[in-house]
Amino acid sequence: MAYKTILVSLNELSRLPQLLGAAATTARNFDAHISGLYVIPAVQLYPSMGFEAVPQVFDGNQTYFKENQEKVRTAFEEAMRKEGLKFDFHVVQGATSSIAEEVVNKGRSADLLIISATNPDETTGVESDFVEQTLMAAGRPIMVLPFKGDTKLNLNDIVLGWNGDREAARAAFDALPFLKAAKKVRIVRTDPQKDPSLKGSVAGADLAETLARHGVKAEAASFPTAGEDAGHALLRCADDSGCDLIVMGAYGHSRLREYIFGGATQYVLNHLTRPVLMSH
Repeated sequence: MAYKTILVSLNELSRLPQLLGAAATTARNFDAHISGLYVIPAVQLYPSMGFEAVPQVFDGNQTYFKENQEKVRTAFEEAMRKEGLKFDFHVVQGATSSIAEEVVNKGRSADLLIISATNPDETTGVESDFVEQTLMAAGRPIMVLPFKGDTKLNLNDIVLGWNGDREAARAAFDALPFLKAAKKVRIVRTDPQKDPSLKGSVAGADLAETLARHGVKAEAASFPTAGEDAGHALLRCADDSGCDLIVMGAYGHSRLREYIFGGATQYVLNHLTRPVLMSH
């Protein structure tokens, strides 16, 4: 397996340099084709608050993204040409006001998606649950960049969160190209002593053995949470090791139109300081 088609979502304008940098680094490492995607959302319609039957229309987001379209195209094309990469750029006129919906539709035919987390303290025109929607619906591995800081993507040292569940297994093997490229991979199981089935064994050792057959330099390790949330512990482990990338499963489900993520997944997304590759 290799990443040969990478889709990068470019609507998070304040994170454009970081998105372009991560896309270029990934494409350069895997000799991949980069598709830049920029969505012009449809106008938003709101029910009328008065006696009239005509709904209220808000076109601010549409106008904002139309005005910045050429700026984004130019930045993307210049960055890709500078790196000598194969690329194309797509502007999609959204059928709805949801940017995530169009990213999901285009992303399902890519090997990997690169997106940015949204800053909860800013209004950027991208829906606040953009990451949740994309993770839950795309069916593809997704690299999520932090919503702040000048974090650069490196592939030397990776922390892989592991608990043996379906989502963790999906993430581990979806991330195989990154794992093979890394100089060191730590397979981390938080609080394995709480699982009676692991008594007398090294948590993650069987996965390390499988990955070794792919040429992955992996080691299994336990990490105590000290009463912390598992997501908090995983980020602490990443900080302690100075890793460049976290790989983990995304745990969640939908309830009506709301996406509910597990505690560890939500904590990591809310407190990211480095890129994380997630699969659901």
